[in-house]
Amino acid sequence: MNIFQELERTHSKENSLKIIAYIGDDKEKFSELMDCFFMETKDYRVPQRAAHVVSLSFDQNLEFIQPYIPKLIKHLFIPDLKGALKRNILRIFQFTEVPKKERGKVYDKVCEFLSDPKEEIAIRAFAMTVLYKITTHHPELKPELFTTIQFVLEKPNSSPAIRSRGKHVLSQLIKDGIGNKFLTP
Repeated sequence: MNIFQELERTHSKENSLKIIAYIGDDKEKFSELMDCFFMETKDYRVPQRAAHVVSLSFDQNLEFIQPYIPKLIKHLFIPDLKGALKRNILRIFQFTEVPKKERGKVYDKVCEFLSDPKEEIAIRAFAMTVLYKITTHHPELKPELFTTIQFVLEKPNSSPAIRSRGKHVLSQLIKDGIGNKFLTP
């Protein structure tokens, strides 16, 4: 199977599952998928479709993504990065560690995503979890995260998904001794 050709051909759940089954436990095939993910092309469909498959494949082979963490971080800083790529990178970072030396800049960038009301709902929801995970290593950032999430939730256009995730992360921060349970929306 040529993963690029399959991704180019169609985007469907069946095709994604077929590609995942083809990759199996083969790191070289996963590398071929990652090449499609990181591909620089005017036609964004293949990288976008690859992002979905990477996210699903990651669920089965957590260790496969480790060598690509630095490149995933670098990708977050691409101007006008497509939502599907951003969303799937953040989804991955909910379950993997951001390297210590990269946490500060990743925190700042992901905080931008969270604070941007024009950003996709899933991206903003995943951002809260990624930010909270970083604060477990840098507790001095917890008050800032608490305030940022409260600010996001005060906006009248906050979606139910944003509100739900925000309340969950705020409750975790309150358990950590940050904030006041009476201040949460």
